[in-house]
Amino acid sequence: MATGKKRVTIGDVAKRAGVSRTAVSYALRDDPNIAAATRARIRKVADVMGYRPDPVLAKLMTHLHAGRAGNARRYAGKLAVLNVHPTDAAYLRETAALADFARSAERRAAELGYDTEAFWLHEPGRSPRRLAQMLVARGIRGLLVGSTGRHGSVVEFPWVKFAAVTVGYSVETPALHRVVTHHYRNAQLAIRKALEAGHRRLGFVSPAGAEATMENLHLAAFLAWQHEARPGDRVPPLLTDSGDWGALRRWFQEHRPTVILSTTAGRVELAAAGVRVPDDVALIKLLLWDRELGEAGVLPGYERLGAAAVNLLVTQLQHDEHGAPDDARIVQVEGRWSEGGTLTPPERIG
Repeated sequence: MATGKKRVTIGDVAKRAGVSRTAVSYALRDDPNIAAATRARIRKVADVMGYRPDPVLAKLMTHLHAGRAGNARRYAGKLAVLNVHPTDAAYLRETAALADFARSAERRAAELGYDTEAFWLHEPGRSPRRLAQMLVARGIRGLLVGSTGRHGSVVEFPWVKFAAVTVGYSVETPALHRVVTHHYRNAQLAIRKALEAGHRRLGFVSPAGAEATMENLHLAAFLAWQHEARPGDRVPPLLTDSGDWGALRRWFQEHRPTVILSTTAGRVELAAAGVRVPDDVALIKLLLWDRELGEAGVLPGYERLGAAAVNLLVTQLQHDEHGAPDDARIVQVEGRWSEGGTLTPPERIG
């Protein structure tokens, strides 16, 4: 509120709407104790009047209610999990990384008293503006924004009434707060493990588009290491299209790395290019999703990113921060190393 302008209170909203203060309080929390139509009407009145909760008072009341309720879960509201992929309605739940993110977010939201509900931004017959109106009417002001899977994406939505956190780097415009796996540090971890195993000729393989979506951070860490490596140990990185096994085979035969650091290609994919793991080369997965495959690599931590996103989002809601921020924050979560049978020492290769 501007300096000197009186803050609109719950009492003011109650008087304008012709209801009790308790009813306003319930409506603003989207509490099912009052009818949905009444909640929507009260929220519309509050919106028109410019009501904004006092963040200090809200935090105090949350603490007091939590103390009264003991360990019981107190309903705090609902958060939207927003799939922003332009064409795939199932992208958020069927993409491994994003599914891990969503499950983690749902667990953390529940711990803080929030329900979650998934929405597709591009649902046929419903514009982003209409979706925003629907969310406001239902008292949903917090958005967990998924990835588009494409670098440099622009997502059109009326952000001004919402707090939002996105995952990964694909959503470039607007510049939202985001949570990401620490790709650069994860690649450094993989390089260190390769060196500790005795390897010196390290190779790097990734689809160009996928690496660009991750801001080329794996590649950056690899090239930084190469800058300090002996010239004879420097293997040029291979950035190619997924499934281009011919290019992969030619690259391997020409440069003969003893270990490959790969974002996508595992034992099965390398075998398709005629490269056997671990007979011909050792392998470290930079994005390891499945420990059961027995591959060595870095677990990127998407199962922890959702919790980090919810923490960041709830902080915004408690401080009445809405709209695209002036200074977007990035929370980075480091991956964890997973041992596997594909990281053999160089003397056992060939």
